[in-house]
Amino acid sequence: MKKIILFSIFYFLFSTLIVEAALVPCGGEGQPACTWCDLMQLIKNVIDFLMYLVIPLSVIMIVVGGIIIMTAAGSTQRASRGKEIVTAALTGLLIALLSWIIIDTILKIISTAPQGSGPAVIEGYGPWNKIKCNP
Repeated sequence: MKKIILFSIFYFLFSTLIVEAALVPCGGEGQPACTWCDLMQLIKNVIDFLMYLVIPLSVIMIVVGGIIIMTAAGSTQRASRGKEIVTAALTGLLIALLSWIIIDTILKIISTAPQGSGPAVIEGYGPWNKIKCNP
């Protein structure tokens, strides 16, 4: 029964990832050669994939930690292990989300001109996590 539940969780969690496009749109048969921009696109795609997994995996680990705490039955070792799992899951989620926010804030501060002093410091600045390759 545990194997069926575990399989179902991973099947429904990762089934949407199967239909994702290729990591880079180059280098294949009938496609243009890869460039530096395609390498940056690959890195962006990997980061997006990992960020896509952070929240569901954190929720799963919080639930696992909670179940361990609830089934500790007076065992302080199991209860503390469950607390460690929940703490680690929350810490990992917090680090992932805060890193995204911190980078975005710093880049917006650096690239924005003081109010009323003219255009942005970096022309064409948009979302920092979007790659714009020139054809």
